[in-house]
Order: sequence, then structure tokens, then C-alpha cells
Amino acid sequence: MIDPLLPRGDGHTEISEEDRQGLIPSYIATRGDLFEAEQRNIADALLLRRPPTVEQLLDDRYLRDLHRAMLGKVWRWAGRYRLRETNIGIAPARISTTVRDLVEDVRTWIEVGTYSVDETAARFHHRLVAIHPFPNGNGRHGRVAAEHLVQALGGERFSWGSGLDVNTDELRAAYRAALQQADAGDISDLLTFARR
Repeated sequence: MIDPLLPRGDGHTEISEEDRQGLIPSYIATRGDLFEAEQRNIADALLLRRPPTVEQLLDDRYLRDLHRAMLGKVWRWAGRYRLRETNIGIAPARISTTVRDLVEDVRTWIEVGTYSVDETAARFHHRLVAIHPFPNGNGRHGRVAAEHLVQALGGERFSWGSGLDVNTDELRAAYRAALQQADAGDISDLLTFARR
């Protein structure tokens, strides 16, 4: 399964030495090689892992293990929260506490019935991506986690815009715009995008 939101870029662009830190396969030289290896790892992980229950998924250790399963054949740091500041996400020192707060909030939303199944999963995705817990793969990890959640709650998988008749760049722009609108407090575009 190819992720429609995966940035392709120029598949022939060489990976810088800085971007190679923690890279496991020695044959990877270009962005195309990297995206292919990551996608293969993710596909294998999703085939081999049984979908979690709500209780299993809403645990920071499970979320780290999911990231490790998705990217652990490509990156040594897979499944470990980032230690460096980035231009997006929260401060590294706050990541573990904030992820635990998120899973507790989602448990409460489910218990109380605060949101519909789709909105619960979309809000979970948005907050997880906003935390930006890992050095890379946060969007893909967040989409897989949200899909696991919506299915564990009895809903159908999200399409993440795959039904739109647009190219990858336009699709990614629509996704980013929906996340930015959610940052501003309006989840409606992300909820719509998840079902297109």
C-alpha cells in the first residue's frame, strides 16, 4: 500500500550526511531509495501486526512500538522520542508527558462520548502529529494510529484524501491546510479530508 501523502520529491536527490544519521541500510543513497525502503518497512509492519484494541493503542509504549515496527528496519532511532528541537512540534522534554496526556484525553472522549468515532480519531491524529514526537515519520505514524483507532471503535478506515483527483503535491497541500485549520481550533477540514 503506497501512502498517497508520502513526499516523493526528486527520487534522485542524494541524502545529506546529516540526514543519514541513524540510517541502517547502507545502500540508500537517494530520497527515492529512502522512501522506497520506508514504505516497504511500513507495509511489512502493517501486514505482520494484528490491529490493536483501543486499550492497547492508547498507550505511549504501544505508540512507540508502532513507530519502531513501521520504521525500525530503516532508522536506528525508530520508536524513540526525539531529543532535538525542531521547527514543528513541542519541546523534546515535554514529549512523553504530552503523549500520555493525549492518550488519557482520548480515553475520556471515548468513555464520555464527547465526539463521534471519526472525530475522535481525527482529533487524536491531529494532536499526535502536532506533538511531533519522533525525528521523522510522524504523519505516517499518526495516520496509521488514527486508522487503528477508528477501526477499533467500529468505524471504517480513513482514505486520507485518496479519493481526490489531484496530484501528490496538491494532496499534501490540502492535508497541511487541514492540519493548520485544526491548529486554529477547527477540525472540520481534517475530518472531511480523512474521509475523501
